[in-house]
Amino acid sequence: MLFLMNDWVMQYDQKAMLEDLIGYNLHEVTFPQVLVLGQELYAQDPQLHLGQPLQARKLAALVMAKQPAVNALLFIAPHQGCNPRDVRVRYCSVGYDLLAQLLKLQEDKKSVGWANKEVWNKLGRPARA
Repeated sequence: MLFLMNDWVMQYDQKAMLEDLIGYNLHEVTFPQVLVLGQELYAQDPQLHLGQPLQARKLAALVMAKQPAVNALLFIAPHQGCNPRDVRVRYCSVGYDLLAQLLKLQEDKKSVGWANKEVWNKLGRPARA
């Protein structure tokens, strides 16, 4: 399974995703609540996906559990410690072939800017959640 978090492609299997969801009562959590959780996490650490990959993976698992078509998230925090409401959120569905290409570029250490160019810049301006 591939998931794009900001400019980082995460790869993990379905078993790992299910393990990440242990302890969450998914029936009581909505997709907008998951996005708010992401805003809170990124307000604390704007580079969460790089500095705390386990937290980012859990966030991705929650998103996929609530909105299976979404496989890409972008959180833009103005600075560390900002108000979570100031963290902008974008999400979309990206084709597997593009995610695989981004993963290959990432593994070859050539991924700088590609996620923005190929995914996020094509969507227009981010909205506030």
